[in-house]
Amino acid sequence: MAQEEFDYVIVGAGSAGCVLAARLTEDPACRVLLLEAGPPDRSLMMTIPAGVYRVYHDPRFNWGYASEPQAGLAGRRIPVPRGRTLGGSSSINSMVWLRGHPADYDAWAARGLADWSFAHCLPYFRRSERSDRGASAYRGGEGPVSVEKGRLASPIFDAFEAAAAEAGHRLVDDLNGPDAVGIGRMDSSKSGGRRCSASVAYLRPAAGRPNLTVRTGALVHRVVTRAGRALGVDYAQGGGPRRALAAREVLLCGGAINSPQLLMLSGIGPAAELRALGIAPVLDAPGVGANLQDHLDAGLSFRCAEPVSHAWMGSPSGKLRVGLEWLLRQSGPGASNIWEMGGFANAMPDSALPTVHYHLAPMKIDARPGGGFGLSNGFTLHLSQLRQRSRGRLSLRSASARDAPVIDFRFLSDPRDIVELREGVKMTREIMEQGPLRRLGTLEVSPGVGIACDTAIEEALRASMATEFHPSCTCRMGTDAGAVLDPELRLRGLEGLRVVDASAMPHVVGANLNATVIMLAEKAADMIRGRAPLPPADVPGASAAQVAEITAQAPG
Repeated sequence: MAQEEFDYVIVGAGSAGCVLAARLTEDPACRVLLLEAGPPDRSLMMTIPAGVYRVYHDPRFNWGYASEPQAGLAGRRIPVPRGRTLGGSSSINSMVWLRGHPADYDAWAARGLADWSFAHCLPYFRRSERSDRGASAYRGGEGPVSVEKGRLASPIFDAFEAAAAEAGHRLVDDLNGPDAVGIGRMDSSKSGGRRCSASVAYLRPAAGRPNLTVRTGALVHRVVTRAGRALGVDYAQGGGPRRALAAREVLLCGGAINSPQLLMLSGIGPAAELRALGIAPVLDAPGVGANLQDHLDAGLSFRCAEPVSHAWMGSPSGKLRVGLEWLLRQSGPGASNIWEMGGFANAMPDSALPTVHYHLAPMKIDARPGGGFGLSNGFTLHLSQLRQRSRGRLSLRSASARDAPVIDFRFLSDPRDIVELREGVKMTREIMEQGPLRRLGTLEVSPGVGIACDTAIEEALRASMATEFHPSCTCRMGTDAGAVLDPELRLRGLEGLRVVDASAMPHVVGANLNATVIMLAEKAADMIRGRAPLPPADVPGASAAQVAEITAQAPG
């Protein structure tokens, strides 16, 4: 077996892996190997922001997982797409750039993770981004990730914003700013009409460093351990077995699906389950794969009597127009990630926090039989729950790294979750009844105006909901006995191994996850290098009631 040694071996070139590869190799004496199971991120549809649907459905770049049948969702299997290329999911996602509420992070701190409060995380959010708003107490102006406010002209966006205000919702200029609860234009990770993935922002600028080795098409089979320490990894590339040793640490960055899967394949997980598959336990860690969370998402669709949508983009002439404008000037609708309007709202009178999240696209997106989609006049609104109470589990299907794991979210196993989503639908309908949207001739198509009583709304949601594709929390950090990782993301019970990705979150934050994962990796890079952390920001934190509301739901 071919064998090499590096200082650090990073498994997974997704958002976190790209950050670590770039930050660790800033030290020229530090040798880093970055392993990615997928191919390089070479696709025009990856570069064009509006090409998100094409690249997301491309099996070359997507693991294409699916959940187990979900009893709470009419027995359906739910798609679980995950990026499988340089940049990981940041190369195939919709590029929405949000952080969530300060209470999400202050609740981490309240459970013993003192250095993960919002004040401690904000400097790393700022370090990561280059906002077109310029640097401020809340925004970064010189970071690697280019972040832009949505500016696609759309009467639908304007009408939704005005209708939300008439329905009593606050309008917010910066949903990542100091007062981020409300409706407004969302930020996205793009620059000059091009996607700015973690690969674009971090890995490409570092690619020429002689101390960084990047290997694609490299599937890791197990972490090699001996005498209570991780020594390296065994992987396959080009059909041949290889071993990479890590003189300092192995860093798992495979995300909330692949990182716990690899730990269990390596004998780190629930010992009885591993023995049943013929895997010799190295460390009995029942928390590996537990605490699985995501954002449940309801896709609501509306027709407009007035011809104000971007449905023209779906016609042959529209596609040609969009493509030419992008190719010539990197502008127009092709330069948009489409989901530019949205925000956070509270549908529950007993909550001190926003409970649902909106993403709005200015066209009605219609699924076609046999796959694919078409566009028609109207709009699509995604309504998602921000903090689910249900907890799922990820486990192994077999002892082979080539077999997808068992993904069981156990969605809606906590009855509160369906109530928050149902009340979110009712609140959304109040927005739709306001004058600005009525003047566009807005008509609800799905779930449909005939779905009116609570029971009918819940049944329609169970039959149609999917997720926002934000799996997380399966290797949670904490200070309690059930935590998989310590506060510095080191695996408890085994030296020389850290997990740096969305699986480390104690609970899912109330927003799209990419900005948080990149922040987490920026912070982890300082921990790994032994550098002093950035000083906490002098900004207000969440209220005690908001923190208590989240910690009451959290594990540990």
